[in-house]
Amino acid sequence: MKEKNIIDSRAFQLVAPGEFEEITLQHTVKDNEVVVQPIMASICHADLRYYTGQRRKEALERKLPMALLHEGIGLVIESEDKSFEEGQRVVIIPNIPERRLKDRIEVANDSFNKRNVADNYSQGSVFLGSGYDGIGQEHLVLPVENVIPIPDDVPNEIAVLTELTSVSLHAISHVSDCINEGKVAVFGDGPVGYLTAAALHHVYDIPKDNLLVFGAIKEKLEHFDFATTHLVQDYNFRAEKDVVVVIECTGGHFSENAINQAINLIEPQGKITLMGVSEERVPLNTRDVLEKGLTMYGTSRSTAKDFQTFMKALQNNDYQRTLRKILPNQHEVIRNVNDLREAMEETIENKSWKKTVLRFDW
Repeated sequence: MKEKNIIDSRAFQLVAPGEFEEITLQHTVKDNEVVVQPIMASICHADLRYYTGQRRKEALERKLPMALLHEGIGLVIESEDKSFEEGQRVVIIPNIPERRLKDRIEVANDSFNKRNVADNYSQGSVFLGSGYDGIGQEHLVLPVENVIPIPDDVPNEIAVLTELTSVSLHAISHVSDCINEGKVAVFGDGPVGYLTAAALHHVYDIPKDNLLVFGAIKEKLEHFDFATTHLVQDYNFRAEKDVVVVIECTGGHFSENAINQAINLIEPQGKITLMGVSEERVPLNTRDVLEKGLTMYGTSRSTAKDFQTFMKALQNNDYQRTLRKILPNQHEVIRNVNDLREAMEETIENKSWKKTVLRFDW
C-alpha cells in the first residue's frame, strides 16, 4: 500500500473532562482509503461520560486526549474508489478493523484452527471517539469499507441516526431466530430503547401487541405509540406470559433492576441481549438464569452489514416518520471548541429525550 499524501485536519480534542482544545492533526492517505469531511453528528451517552469524567480514571488517562463523537455523516472529499464521487454523502462506520490498521488484507478462515473474531469485537480494532480521534474533526481518513452511501431520499438528520440504530440492529440479530415465537420486550425509554423498539417494529414487523416497552417515565413512554408500554414501578413481571426475547437498553445504575426484572419476565429458554453500559459490576439473579436455561448476549457495537440493513429499511416512509420523533427542532452549529462545549453542557443540563444533533461549519 503506497502513501498518497498527507492531509491536515482541524480537530476539537477533549484533553480533560470539560475541556476542549483545538489542534491540527495530520493524516496520511493511502490506497483503499477515502477522505471524508464530517457535516453532521449526534452526541452519544458515551461522549457525555468522557466529557463529564464519569469513565474510570484509568480509562480517561489511557484514552485522552482525543476528538469525541462516533455517530455521524460526511461528504467525500477525495477517493480513488470509483464507487464514490466527490461531494457524495456517506455514513461513517466508526469501527476500523484491525486488518486495515495493519496495512494488510486478512483472509478469513485462512487457517482451519484459527478462531475468527468479528471486527466489532476484535480487541485490535479501533473505534472513533473511544481512544482514537473521532468525528469531531475537519477531515477523517477511513478505509473504503468504513463509509456507506446515503440514498438520495434519506435526509441528513435521519441518516445521522444510522450508527446508533445499527447497534440496535446488531443486538436484535443475536435473537432474530426466535422473535416470532412469542412476545419481545425492551427495557429502556431513552433514545437507545426507542430506536431498538422502532427497529423491531419497522424492520422485523413485530406488531404492537407483541412488542412490550418498559420504562420509568410516563412522558417518554408516550412516544412509543407503535408498542405496548408499561411503567416499571408498578408492574408484576412474573405475571406476564409468552415473553421469549428481552433487549435491555438502560445502562448505568438502572441496569441491575432492568436485567433482574427481565429475568423474572422471560419464559424458560428465552434470550436476553444486554446493551446498557455500566461502569460498575451488576449483580444478577443467576439462580433463575440457570433454572430457566436462559441465554444472554452482550453487544455494544455493530458491523457494516447492520448499517446496510438500516439504509435499506429507510425506504419505508413510516419508519422515517417514527425516527423523526427523536430528532430536535434545531441543530447545534459547531464552528469552534466553545460551540462544542456549549452543546455538551446544554445536553447535560436539559436531559432531553431527543438526540442532540450537531452541524459542523468548518
